[in-house]
Amino acid sequence: MAEWQVEHRADGTWRLTRPDGIPRTAHAVTGPDDAVWVHLEGEVLRVPAETEARARSHAHGHATLEAPMPAQVTAVLVQPGDDVAAGTTLLLLEAMKMELPLKAPTAGRVEAIHCAPGDRVAPGRVLIDLVDGEATT
Repeated sequence: MAEWQVEHRADGTWRLTRPDGIPRTAHAVTGPDDAVWVHLEGEVLRVPAETEARARSHAHGHATLEAPMPAQVTAVLVQPGDDVAAGTTLLLLEAMKMELPLKAPTAGRVEAIHCAPGDRVAPGRVLIDLVDGEATT
């Protein structure tokens, strides 16, 4: 499958070039709910914040955070044992020349990290295990 070329331009727009060479211009902003709103060719698309990372809840207050798309880990900002607040950025991914923050869905403690900077990750790969705040007390 051919890939689109993506370029973030100085004027804040995104230039998307289809595999057949036809360019498109998109405008994107992050809303107050952390969803990304994209305007492309007269359409407005809403990308929910949940797509930044998949979080799966398990029994006894455990959760795993998974890669939402093929990406490369650029930074891990926490260590096992760290207590984090809901919304804390835990690590950064890069995909299609965009930086994607992986945020904690709830307050809790980082139980394990399953990736390192430079790792290429596939969609659904578990990156971080969390124990929610209530389970750590």
